[in-house]
Amino acid sequence: MAKDFDKLLRFYARRDIQDAIIEVSKDREVAVCYNGESFGKRPDILQYPSDVLELARKGVTSFHISEERWQNPLEIITGMRRKELDSLRIGWDCVLDIDSPYFEYSQITTYLLCEALKFYGIKSYGVKFSGRKGFHIVIPFEAFPKEVAGKSIKDMFPEGSRKIAEFLGNIIFEKLSERILSEQKIEEISNATGKTLEELQTPEGKFNPFSVVDIDTILISSRHLFRSLYSVNEKSWLISVPVDNKRILEFKLGQAKIENVNIGIKFLKKPETEEARSLIIQAFDAPSKPSLMKRSTIIMGGKDYFEKETSGREFKMEDIDNTLLREEHLPPCIKLLLNGLQGDGRKRALFILMNFYKGLNYSQEEIIKKINEWNNKNYEPLREGYVISQLSSLMKNPASFLPPNCANEGYYKDIGVCKPVMLCQKIKNPLNFTLLKMKSEKQKKPKKIPSPKK
Repeated sequence: MAKDFDKLLRFYARRDIQDAIIEVSKDREVAVCYNGESFGKRPDILQYPSDVLELARKGVTSFHISEERWQNPLEIITGMRRKELDSLRIGWDCVLDIDSPYFEYSQITTYLLCEALKFYGIKSYGVKFSGRKGFHIVIPFEAFPKEVAGKSIKDMFPEGSRKIAEFLGNIIFEKLSERILSEQKIEEISNATGKTLEELQTPEGKFNPFSVVDIDTILISSRHLFRSLYSVNEKSWLISVPVDNKRILEFKLGQAKIENVNIGIKFLKKPETEEARSLIIQAFDAPSKPSLMKRSTIIMGGKDYFEKETSGREFKMEDIDNTLLREEHLPPCIKLLLNGLQGDGRKRALFILMNFYKGLNYSQEEIIKKINEWNNKNYEPLREGYVISQLSSLMKNPASFLPPNCANEGYYKDIGVCKPVMLCQKIKNPLNFTLLKMKSEKQKKPKKIPSPKK
């Protein structure tokens, strides 16, 4: 073991490793661990590259950093109230902690989660091996909008991370199940894991992939820490190294051995736009405790996103012909929004309308025209620069998303445009109202009777 510690000390003596640890530790609380058995005092920080080696010489084996970013981590006091912590917090990264006793399951889960992020137009995320059998996916705070439903994003911790983790888990559920079962039969998984078939299945008798792999949502809490980049895992003696997000399935454990670690892969990139805007909106719109079977369906890899209604209806791209759209097809909330707003809610209304029209396959030019017409009706129009930036962000994302669900009180009810009619009882989203109206009218059209033969 002493020989291993000497090897670890030489590793932390590398200036490139020190610089990488310092860079990822900026504005974060840091906790040091001694041989995986005890932690140093909290809060603590790392300031200089030499701090890493100095602490390693004192017996520190690993470094752990907070998901939250702070004005000054040293001002944190254990037992602080939520409001006090919110005042010190300047942001937080969404860290998805994927873990399983079986490395291959973690690997497949991480790959599918990254595919889901790509579907949402998110490019600036980092992936790293946890150091044992799991992975960490990190979405930087800069990828999120500054506020959602009038609430500052920086104050949405830990619920923001929990919502996103839960939401993405539901998205990949079916595909993860298929991928794992393509490798092993459920009976083989039962034998390998020691779990009964009942433990591996949902109440409906389907294989539940999250019985063998976990996306950490429960343990996410304020001042929650995760293993720093280039820090050792004392149980496996492997290093938490960054992983090329295009080659996740090719990653081998040997790449994390101390003697094989290099700095060739960039971990986090600063996003140029609010790439995760749609993701966090949809995550908060989703049911707070969705079951494994009754949940919204994401059509991944396709051109659009549509909610599957409880009645079994599923709308697809070919169902939509916006040239047939008339005012009577619009839900009451959208009609009221289009009349312009006299008070607060203009930014939220902009988000609703942009996604509503994009969900109806309107072109970029048509959406811009519609939004400008709406904005000019507002008592105080939004600044042109703000509208352009939001439209630009929308158009850069090739996917389409639903506007916020009707049940999201931060939108329609809070703005004062939720005036439901009978059909509203059957739908969960304003877009579904319009699609049902258009589909119903299409079905009522009389069929042409062929002329009698002469």
